Amino acid sequence: MKIFVSSLLVCLCLTGCGRSPSVSDDAVTLTVWETYNTEEHNVFVKLTEDFVPIAEKEFGVKVRLNIQRVPFDGFLSKLKTAALTHTTPDIARVDIGDMPTLAYGKALLALDKADGFEGPDLETFKNKFVQAAIGSNLLTIGNVTHLYGIPDQTTCVALYWNREVFRKKAQKLAAAGLNPLEPPKTWDDFIRYGRALTDTAQQEYGFGMDNSLWWTMPFYNTYAAPIIELVRGVWKYRLAEDSGVAALQLKVDLYEKHQLEAGAWKPGAIGADQGFMNGKYAMILSGPWRLETFRQSGVDYGVALIPAGPAGTSTNVGGTNMVIFRKTKHPKLALAFLNYVSSNDHQIRWSKTLNQIPVRLEAIRRVSPEAHPYLRTFMEQMQTARPRPNIPNYFMLETIVNAEMELALKGAKPVPAALRDAGKLVERKILAQLNVLRPS
Repeated sequence: MKIFVSSLLVCLCLTGCGRSPSVSDDAVTLTVWETYNTEEHNVFVKLTEDFVPIAEKEFGVKVRLNIQRVPFDGFLSKLKTAALTHTTPDIARVDIGDMPTLAYGKALLALDKADGFEGPDLETFKNKFVQAAIGSNLLTIGNVTHLYGIPDQTTCVALYWNREVFRKKAQKLAAAGLNPLEPPKTWDDFIRYGRALTDTAQQEYGFGMDNSLWWTMPFYNTYAAPIIELVRGVWKYRLAEDSGVAALQLKVDLYEKHQLEAGAWKPGAIGADQGFMNGKYAMILSGPWRLETFRQSGVDYGVALIPAGPAGTSTNVGGTNMVIFRKTKHPKLALAFLNYVSSNDHQIRWSKTLNQIPVRLEAIRRVSPEAHPYLRTFMEQMQTARPRPNIPNYFMLETIVNAEMELALKGAKPVPAALRDAGKLVERKILAQLNVLRPS
Protein backbone atom coordinates (compact mmCIF):
# COMPACT_ATOMS: atom_id res chain seq x y z
CA MET A 1 0.00 0.00 0.00
CA LYS A 2 1.30 3.47 -0.80
CA ILE A 3 2.64 5.33 2.20
CA PHE A 4 1.36 8.69 1.12
CA VAL A 5 -2.33 7.72 1.03
CA SER A 6 -4.41 9.57 -1.53
CA SER A 7 -5.61 13.03 -0.64
CA LEU A 8 -9.20 11.91 -1.10
CA LEU A 9 -8.84 9.74 1.98
CA VAL A 10 -6.35 11.31 4.33
CA CYS A 11 -4.61 14.42 3.04
CA LEU A 12 -5.74 17.95 3.69
CA CYS A 13 -2.84 20.11 2.64
CA LEU A 14 -2.84 23.82 3.30
CA THR A 15 -3.68 24.49 -0.33
CA GLY A 16 -6.88 22.55 0.24
CA CYS A 17 -7.76 24.48 3.37
CA GLY A 18 -8.28 27.91 1.90
CA ARG A 19 -4.61 28.93 1.82
CA SER A 20 -2.74 29.04 -1.47
CA PRO A 21 0.51 30.90 -0.88
CA SER A 22 2.63 32.00 -3.80
CA VAL A 23 5.76 29.93 -3.34
CA SER A 24 8.69 29.69 -5.72
CA ASP A 25 9.88 26.35 -7.05
CA ASP A 26 13.00 26.51 -4.88
CA ALA A 27 11.01 26.97 -1.68
CA VAL A 28 11.80 24.73 1.28
CA THR A 29 8.82 22.46 1.96
CA LEU A 30 8.25 21.15 5.46
CA THR A 31 5.89 18.16 5.50
CA VAL A 32 3.88 17.51 8.65
CA TRP A 33 1.68 14.47 9.24
CA GLU A 34 -0.89 15.06 11.98
CA THR A 35 -3.91 13.22 13.38
CA TYR A 36 -6.03 16.02 14.87
CA ASN A 37 -9.80 15.89 14.73
CA THR A 38 -11.52 18.26 12.31
CA GLU A 39 -11.85 21.17 14.72
CA GLU A 40 -8.27 20.80 15.97
CA HIS A 41 -6.93 20.45 12.43
CA ASN A 42 -8.56 23.68 11.31
CA VAL A 43 -7.21 25.55 14.33
CA PHE A 44 -3.74 24.04 13.82
CA VAL A 45 -3.66 25.13 10.18
CA LYS A 46 -4.77 28.63 11.11
CA LEU A 47 -2.33 29.07 13.99
CA THR A 48 0.67 27.73 12.09
CA GLU A 49 0.18 30.27 9.29
CA ASP A 50 2.16 32.71 11.43
CA PHE A 51 5.17 30.39 11.45
CA VAL A 52 5.92 30.90 7.75
CA PRO A 53 6.93 34.60 7.83
CA ILE A 54 8.85 34.04 11.06
CA ALA A 55 10.79 31.14 9.53
CA GLU A 56 11.40 32.95 6.24
CA LYS A 57 12.89 35.89 8.11
CA GLU A 58 15.06 33.66 10.31
CA PHE A 59 16.28 31.24 7.64
CA GLY A 60 16.29 33.53 4.61
CA VAL A 61 14.42 31.11 2.36
CA LYS A 62 10.88 30.68 1.12
CA VAL A 63 9.03 28.22 3.36
CA ARG A 64 5.99 26.13 2.51
CA LEU A 65 4.09 24.06 5.05
CA ASN A 66 2.61 20.85 3.67
CA ILE A 67 0.26 19.79 6.46
CA GLN A 68 -1.35 16.42 5.86
CA ARG A 69 -4.13 15.09 8.06
CA VAL A 70 -3.79 11.32 8.50
CA PRO A 71 -6.19 8.90 10.24
CA PHE A 72 -5.17 8.09 13.82
CA ASP A 73 -5.96 4.39 13.53
CA GLY A 74 -3.04 2.49 12.07
CA PHE A 75 -0.80 5.56 12.08
CA LEU A 76 2.13 3.85 13.78
CA SER A 77 2.14 1.13 11.11
CA LYS A 78 2.16 3.80 8.40
CA LEU A 79 5.12 5.50 10.03
CA LYS A 80 7.05 2.24 10.39
CA THR A 81 6.51 1.47 6.71
CA ALA A 82 7.50 5.00 5.75
CA ALA A 83 10.71 4.66 7.77
CA LEU A 84 11.59 1.40 6.03
CA THR A 85 10.94 2.89 2.58
CA HIS A 86 12.61 6.24 3.36
CA THR A 87 9.39 8.18 2.77
CA THR A 88 8.86 9.66 6.22
CA PRO A 89 7.62 13.24 6.58
CA ASP A 90 9.83 15.82 8.24
CA ILE A 91 7.54 15.94 11.28
CA ALA A 92 4.74 13.80 12.67
CA ARG A 93 2.32 14.08 15.55
CA VAL A 94 2.37 10.75 17.39
CA ASP A 95 0.64 9.29 20.43
CA ILE A 96 2.88 9.32 23.50
CA GLY A 97 2.65 5.53 23.60
CA ASP A 98 4.08 5.26 20.06
CA MET A 99 7.06 7.59 20.36
CA PRO A 100 9.40 5.09 22.09
CA THR A 101 8.83 2.48 19.37
CA LEU A 102 9.96 4.97 16.73
CA ALA A 103 12.93 6.13 18.81
CA TYR A 104 14.14 2.61 19.53
CA GLY A 105 13.71 1.88 15.83
CA LYS A 106 16.23 4.65 15.16
CA ALA A 107 13.72 6.63 13.10
CA LEU A 108 13.76 9.83 15.16
CA LEU A 109 16.13 12.72 15.64
CA ALA A 110 17.41 13.26 19.19
CA LEU A 111 16.37 16.89 19.60
CA ASP A 112 18.74 17.79 22.42
CA LYS A 113 21.65 16.96 20.09
CA ALA A 114 20.18 18.85 17.12
CA ASP A 115 21.25 22.24 15.79
CA GLY A 116 18.75 24.82 17.02
CA PHE A 117 17.83 23.10 20.29
CA GLU A 118 16.21 25.74 22.47
CA GLY A 119 17.94 24.52 25.65
CA PRO A 120 20.31 25.88 26.78
CA ASP A 121 20.52 22.39 28.31
CA LEU A 122 18.10 19.49 28.62
CA GLU A 123 17.33 20.06 32.31
CA THR A 124 16.52 23.75 31.81
CA PHE A 125 14.40 22.99 28.76
CA LYS A 126 12.51 20.21 30.55
CA ASN A 127 11.59 22.47 33.46
CA LYS A 128 9.63 24.78 31.14
CA PHE A 129 7.01 22.08 30.54
CA VAL A 130 4.40 20.10 32.40
CA GLN A 131 6.63 17.32 33.69
CA ALA A 132 4.46 14.35 32.70
CA ALA A 133 4.05 15.80 29.19
CA ILE A 134 7.73 16.43 28.52
CA GLY A 135 8.62 13.21 30.35
CA SER A 136 6.89 11.19 27.64
CA ASN A 137 9.59 12.42 25.24
CA LEU A 138 12.60 11.46 27.33
CA LEU A 139 14.28 8.09 26.95
CA THR A 140 17.02 7.04 29.35
CA ILE A 141 19.50 4.30 28.52
CA GLY A 142 21.99 3.61 31.27
CA ASN A 143 22.81 7.07 32.56
CA VAL A 144 22.17 8.91 29.28
CA THR A 145 18.89 10.68 28.56
CA HIS A 146 17.84 12.18 25.22
CA LEU A 147 14.80 14.11 24.04
CA TYR A 148 12.99 12.60 21.04
CA GLY A 149 9.97 14.89 20.76
CA ILE A 150 8.16 17.92 22.13
CA PRO A 151 4.58 17.69 23.46
CA ASP A 152 1.93 19.49 21.44
CA GLN A 153 -1.11 18.26 23.36
CA THR A 154 -1.51 16.80 26.84
CA THR A 155 -4.42 15.59 28.91
CA CYS A 156 -5.36 13.71 32.07
CA VAL A 157 -8.39 12.70 34.10
CA ALA A 158 -9.87 14.23 37.25
CA LEU A 159 -12.91 13.57 39.43
CA TYR A 160 -16.31 14.58 38.06
CA TRP A 161 -19.11 14.76 40.63
CA ASN A 162 -22.83 15.24 40.00
CA ARG A 163 -23.98 18.18 42.11
CA GLU A 164 -27.66 17.35 41.67
CA VAL A 165 -27.18 13.81 42.95
CA PHE A 166 -25.19 15.14 45.92
CA ARG A 167 -28.05 17.54 46.73
CA LYS A 168 -30.65 14.78 46.49
CA LYS A 169 -28.61 12.69 48.91
CA ALA A 170 -27.82 15.65 51.17
CA GLN A 171 -29.60 14.23 54.21
CA LYS A 172 -27.85 10.89 53.94
CA LEU A 173 -24.49 12.55 53.37
CA ALA A 174 -24.98 14.88 56.33
CA ALA A 175 -25.92 11.92 58.54
CA ALA A 176 -22.56 10.38 57.63
CA GLY A 177 -20.81 13.62 58.60
CA LEU A 178 -20.15 14.61 54.98
CA ASN A 179 -20.66 17.94 53.23
CA PRO A 180 -23.05 17.54 50.26
CA LEU A 181 -21.65 20.71 48.70
CA GLU A 182 -18.12 19.37 48.38
CA PRO A 183 -16.48 16.36 46.69
CA PRO A 184 -14.26 13.93 48.60
CA LYS A 185 -10.61 14.90 48.96
CA THR A 186 -9.08 11.56 50.03
CA TRP A 187 -9.75 7.94 49.12
CA ASP A 188 -11.03 7.31 52.66
CA ASP A 189 -13.54 10.14 52.22
CA PHE A 190 -14.34 8.84 48.74
CA ILE A 191 -15.44 5.51 50.21
CA ARG A 192 -17.64 7.25 52.78
CA TYR A 193 -19.22 9.45 50.12
CA GLY A 194 -19.65 6.53 47.76
CA ARG A 195 -21.46 4.43 50.33
CA ALA A 196 -23.84 7.26 51.21
CA LEU A 197 -24.58 7.94 47.55
CA THR A 198 -25.28 4.31 46.65
CA ASP A 199 -28.77 2.83 46.53
CA THR A 200 -28.54 -0.56 44.85
CA ALA A 201 -32.34 -1.02 44.89
CA GLN A 202 -32.61 2.03 42.61
CA GLN A 203 -29.45 1.06 40.67
CA GLU A 204 -27.80 4.27 41.81
CA TYR A 205 -24.12 4.11 42.64
CA GLY A 206 -21.51 6.37 44.11
CA PHE A 207 -19.00 5.59 41.37
CA GLY A 208 -18.71 4.23 37.85
CA MET A 209 -15.24 3.27 36.63
CA ASP A 210 -13.30 1.96 33.65
CA ASN A 211 -10.83 -0.90 33.75
CA SER A 212 -7.55 -0.59 31.90
CA LEU A 213 -4.03 0.18 32.98
CA TRP A 214 -4.33 3.78 31.78
CA TRP A 215 -7.60 4.34 33.68
CA THR A 216 -6.13 2.68 36.78
CA MET A 217 -3.00 4.84 36.86
CA PRO A 218 -4.69 7.49 39.06
CA PHE A 219 -5.02 4.74 41.69
CA TYR A 220 -1.45 3.51 41.25
CA ASN A 221 -0.04 7.03 41.13
CA THR A 222 -1.76 8.20 44.32
CA TYR A 223 0.02 5.26 45.97
CA ALA A 224 3.34 6.06 44.22
CA ALA A 225 3.26 2.57 42.73
CA PRO A 226 5.67 2.17 39.79
CA ILE A 227 4.67 -0.22 37.03
CA ILE A 228 8.13 -0.80 35.63
CA GLU A 229 11.28 1.06 36.48
CA LEU A 230 14.78 1.47 35.12
CA VAL A 231 17.17 0.29 37.85
CA ARG A 232 20.89 0.68 37.11
CA GLY A 233 20.25 0.43 33.40
CA VAL A 234 17.93 -2.59 33.62
CA TRP A 235 14.13 -2.52 33.39
CA LYS A 236 12.36 -4.17 36.34
CA TYR A 237 8.67 -4.96 36.89
CA ARG A 238 7.47 -3.43 40.17
CA LEU A 239 3.67 -3.35 40.12
CA ALA A 240 3.39 -6.45 42.31
CA GLU A 241 5.10 -4.65 45.21
CA ASP A 242 3.13 -3.51 48.27
CA SER A 243 2.15 -0.09 46.89
CA GLY A 244 0.80 -1.56 43.65
CA VAL A 245 -1.13 -4.26 45.48
CA ALA A 246 -2.66 -1.70 47.86
CA ALA A 247 -3.71 0.56 44.98
CA LEU A 248 -5.40 -2.18 42.98
CA GLN A 249 -6.95 -3.63 46.13
CA LEU A 250 -8.59 -0.25 46.73
CA LYS A 251 -10.09 -0.31 43.25
CA VAL A 252 -11.30 -3.89 43.65
CA ASP A 253 -12.78 -3.09 47.07
CA LEU A 254 -14.83 -0.21 45.66
CA TYR A 255 -16.72 -2.80 43.63
CA GLU A 256 -16.53 -5.99 45.65
CA LYS A 257 -16.28 -5.00 49.33
CA HIS A 258 -17.91 -1.58 49.55
CA GLN A 259 -20.30 -2.21 46.64
CA LEU A 260 -20.36 1.46 45.74
CA GLU A 261 -19.10 0.98 42.17
CA ALA A 262 -21.65 0.04 39.53
CA GLY A 263 -19.65 -2.49 37.52
CA ALA A 264 -19.44 0.07 34.72
CA TRP A 265 -16.23 -1.62 33.55
CA LYS A 266 -18.04 -4.85 32.61
CA PRO A 267 -18.83 -5.60 28.95
CA GLY A 268 -22.41 -4.56 28.19
CA ALA A 269 -22.79 -2.41 31.32
CA ILE A 270 -23.80 1.25 31.27
CA GLY A 271 -20.51 3.04 30.72
CA ALA A 272 -19.13 5.55 33.18
CA ASP A 273 -19.88 8.63 31.07
CA GLN A 274 -23.43 7.55 30.20
CA GLY A 275 -24.23 6.59 33.78
CA PHE A 276 -22.97 9.95 34.96
CA MET A 277 -25.19 11.84 32.51
CA ASN A 278 -28.16 9.66 33.49
CA GLY A 279 -27.68 10.45 37.16
CA LYS A 280 -27.00 6.80 37.98
CA TYR A 281 -23.33 7.29 38.86
CA ALA A 282 -22.61 10.15 41.26
CA MET A 283 -18.88 10.26 40.53
CA ILE A 284 -16.60 9.19 37.68
CA LEU A 285 -13.09 9.83 36.44
CA SER A 286 -12.89 11.52 33.05
CA GLY A 287 -10.98 14.15 31.13
CA PRO A 288 -11.43 17.68 29.82
CA TRP A 289 -12.72 16.26 26.54
CA ARG A 290 -16.03 15.63 28.37
CA LEU A 291 -16.55 19.16 29.70
CA GLU A 292 -18.65 20.34 26.78
CA THR A 293 -20.50 17.02 26.37
CA PHE A 294 -21.64 17.04 29.98
CA ARG A 295 -22.54 20.72 29.83
CA GLN A 296 -24.70 20.20 26.75
CA SER A 297 -26.41 17.19 28.36
CA GLY A 298 -27.63 19.42 31.17
CA VAL A 299 -25.68 17.74 33.97
CA ASP A 300 -25.01 20.01 36.95
CA TYR A 301 -21.48 18.85 37.62
CA GLY A 302 -18.28 19.84 39.33
CA VAL A 303 -14.68 18.83 38.70
CA ALA A 304 -12.23 18.15 41.50
CA LEU A 305 -8.78 16.70 41.98
CA ILE A 306 -8.39 12.93 42.18
CA PRO A 307 -8.81 11.85 45.83
CA ALA A 308 -5.47 11.76 47.62
CA GLY A 309 -3.80 8.52 48.60
CA PRO A 310 -0.60 7.98 50.59
CA ALA A 311 1.33 9.89 47.88
CA GLY A 312 -1.25 12.68 47.56
CA THR A 313 -3.38 13.44 44.53
CA SER A 314 -2.15 12.34 41.12
CA THR A 315 -3.44 11.29 37.73
CA ASN A 316 -2.52 9.63 34.46
CA VAL A 317 -1.24 11.33 31.33
CA GLY A 318 -2.30 11.11 27.71
CA GLY A 319 -1.58 13.19 24.67
CA THR A 320 0.66 13.50 21.66
CA ASN A 321 4.16 14.62 20.75
CA MET A 322 5.67 16.23 17.69
CA VAL A 323 8.71 14.31 16.48
CA ILE A 324 11.29 14.89 13.74
CA PHE A 325 12.46 12.03 11.55
CA ARG A 326 16.17 11.47 11.04
CA LYS A 327 15.82 11.50 7.26
CA THR A 328 14.58 15.10 7.20
CA LYS A 329 16.59 17.39 4.95
CA HIS A 330 15.70 20.40 7.09
CA PRO A 331 16.32 19.48 10.75
CA LYS A 332 16.90 23.03 11.97
CA LEU A 333 13.74 24.35 10.29
CA ALA A 334 11.76 21.37 11.58
CA LEU A 335 12.97 22.01 15.12
CA ALA A 336 12.02 25.67 14.78
CA PHE A 337 8.50 24.53 13.87
CA LEU A 338 8.31 22.31 16.96
CA ASN A 339 9.52 25.19 19.11
CA TYR A 340 6.82 27.39 17.59
CA VAL A 341 4.02 24.86 18.17
CA SER A 342 5.07 24.38 21.80
CA SER A 343 5.72 28.08 22.45
CA ASN A 344 3.80 29.96 25.14
CA ASP A 345 1.96 32.16 22.64
CA HIS A 346 0.85 29.23 20.46
CA GLN A 347 -0.17 27.15 23.46
CA ILE A 348 -2.21 29.99 24.95
CA ARG A 349 -4.08 30.54 21.69
CA TRP A 350 -4.60 26.79 21.28
CA SER A 351 -5.92 26.46 24.84
CA LYS A 352 -8.30 29.41 24.59
CA THR A 353 -9.69 28.27 21.24
CA LEU A 354 -10.11 24.57 22.05
CA ASN A 355 -10.28 24.56 25.88
CA GLN A 356 -7.28 22.27 26.19
CA ILE A 357 -4.42 22.08 28.67
CA PRO A 358 -1.25 23.94 27.61
CA VAL A 359 1.98 21.95 27.69
CA ARG A 360 4.12 24.81 29.00
CA LEU A 361 3.99 25.91 32.63
CA GLU A 362 4.17 29.61 31.77
CA ALA A 363 1.23 29.21 29.39
CA ILE A 364 -0.79 27.51 32.14
CA ARG A 365 -0.12 30.46 34.43
CA ARG A 366 -1.25 32.91 31.77
CA VAL A 367 -4.42 31.12 30.62
CA SER A 368 -7.75 32.03 32.20
CA PRO A 369 -10.33 29.61 30.77
CA GLU A 370 -13.55 31.56 30.40
CA ALA A 371 -15.74 29.02 28.59
CA HIS A 372 -14.94 26.17 30.96
CA PRO A 373 -13.72 27.31 34.38
CA TYR A 374 -13.17 23.65 35.31
CA LEU A 375 -10.33 23.51 32.81
CA ARG A 376 -8.28 25.22 35.52
CA THR A 377 -8.80 22.14 37.72
CA PHE A 378 -7.41 19.93 34.97
CA MET A 379 -4.43 22.24 34.61
CA GLU A 380 -3.76 21.88 38.33
CA GLN A 381 -4.31 18.12 38.21
CA MET A 382 -2.00 17.77 35.21
CA GLN A 383 0.90 19.10 37.26
CA THR A 384 0.53 16.12 39.63
CA ALA A 385 0.55 13.53 36.82
CA ARG A 386 3.18 10.81 36.65
CA PRO A 387 4.43 9.68 33.23
CA ARG A 388 3.35 6.24 32.08
CA PRO A 389 6.07 3.73 31.18
CA ASN A 390 8.06 5.18 28.31
CA ILE A 391 8.84 1.98 26.44
CA PRO A 392 8.26 0.38 23.05
CA ASN A 393 5.24 -1.92 22.93
CA TYR A 394 3.47 0.03 25.65
CA PHE A 395 0.13 -1.23 24.38
CA MET A 396 1.27 -4.83 24.91
CA LEU A 397 1.89 -3.85 28.53
CA GLU A 398 -1.70 -2.59 28.70
CA THR A 399 -3.04 -5.82 27.21
CA ILE A 400 -1.18 -8.03 29.68
CA VAL A 401 -1.98 -6.04 32.82
CA ASN A 402 -5.60 -5.34 31.83
CA ALA A 403 -6.44 -9.04 31.63
CA GLU A 404 -5.06 -9.74 35.10
CA MET A 405 -6.73 -6.70 36.66
CA GLU A 406 -10.07 -7.83 35.26
CA LEU A 407 -9.64 -11.22 36.90
CA ALA A 408 -9.01 -9.45 40.20
CA LEU A 409 -12.09 -7.24 39.76
CA LYS A 410 -14.23 -10.29 39.02
CA GLY A 411 -12.96 -12.00 42.16
CA ALA A 412 -11.43 -14.79 40.09
CA LYS A 413 -7.92 -14.13 41.37
CA PRO A 414 -6.50 -12.36 44.47
CA VAL A 415 -4.90 -9.00 43.72
CA PRO A 416 -1.33 -10.05 44.67
CA ALA A 417 -1.53 -13.13 42.45
CA ALA A 418 -2.99 -11.16 39.54
CA LEU A 419 -0.19 -8.62 39.64
CA ARG A 420 2.48 -11.30 40.05
CA ASP A 421 1.12 -13.24 37.09
CA ALA A 422 1.02 -10.06 35.01
CA GLY A 423 4.65 -9.49 35.95
CA LYS A 424 5.75 -12.89 34.67
CA LEU A 425 4.30 -12.12 31.25
CA VAL A 426 5.61 -8.56 31.20
CA GLU A 427 9.13 -9.73 32.02
CA ARG A 428 9.09 -12.47 29.40
CA LYS A 429 7.28 -10.69 26.55
CA ILE A 430 8.45 -7.11 27.00
CA LEU A 431 11.33 -6.51 29.41
CA ALA A 432 13.55 -9.36 28.22
CA GLN A 433 13.63 -7.77 24.77
CA LEU A 434 13.69 -4.20 26.03
CA ASN A 435 16.83 -4.78 28.07
CA VAL A 436 18.84 -5.63 24.95
CA LEU A 437 17.49 -2.77 22.81
CA ARG A 438 19.03 0.66 22.48
CA PRO A 439 17.53 3.74 20.80
CA SER A 440 19.63 5.90 18.54
